[in-house]
Amino acid sequence: MTIPLRNMPDQDYGRDGCLGPIRVMTPAQATEVLAKLDAVSPEDVAHVSHPWIYKSYLLFTWMNELVRLPAILDAVEPIVGPDIMVMSADIWRKEAGETRHISFHQDAGYWSLDPPDIVTAWVALTEAIAANGCMSFAAGTHTLRLVEHENTYAEDNMLSHGQTARIDIDAWPHVIATLEPGEMSLHHALLAHGSGPNTTDQPRVGICIRYLPGTIRVTGGPRVSAMLVRGRHNGNLELETPPENDLSGDAIDQHTRLLEPHAATRYVNF
Repeated sequence: MTIPLRNMPDQDYGRDGCLGPIRVMTPAQATEVLAKLDAVSPEDVAHVSHPWIYKSYLLFTWMNELVRLPAILDAVEPIVGPDIMVMSADIWRKEAGETRHISFHQDAGYWSLDPPDIVTAWVALTEAIAANGCMSFAAGTHTLRLVEHENTYAEDNMLSHGQTARIDIDAWPHVIATLEPGEMSLHHALLAHGSGPNTTDQPRVGICIRYLPGTIRVTGGPRVSAMLVRGRHNGNLELETPPENDLSGDAIDQHTRLLEPHAATRYVNF
């Protein structure tokens, strides 16, 4: 069974593991953010040691403003509570004619965080439809908790390990997360999700922002950092500092220091 997210009746995040679409910006505002992303040249980020598309809010003031948008935080707060931290804001771009896909997988296995109550806000800067590879959710699979994944290393998979959840995906309702520019979807880090290729002649661009409750703790592995965007921090994550200026020396130094522990294992290949 395939259901468009915007047509799901009686949406329930606890039951389904996803919500949306939620309007957080006007289409014009989304276009402005896209223009800023497109204006970043290789020369601009030549001194950034790790990919600038990861934790981009540490490097750009306008990305720091985006992850703090009240419309986003107001939608996230009923899920994670009044104390909200942002752990990542990664740029996902599928170019026109992009043939690769993203296999169904869970995000929660990337980090040793307790509890794994991470909510991902996928903010569309362009139209996201099935034809250009919008996300698809296997509704309810977050109730399985963390499942085993197989590393396929398939060349047509955008995930660096080709990691695929060992779940009978067809046994769960498929929810197609079509979005208009300026809309977002929300999904649980344990929800199995994937996306297809971009068969259109236009790029599909979105920003994947991960929010955490302020009480979350890291229990192992490399240290995890996050930025407080509402309320208080009561966990043990390393606190990040907003950039004062775009691509300042201090901003780049912080970005380098905080991404270095995770550089050995890259889970996605853009």
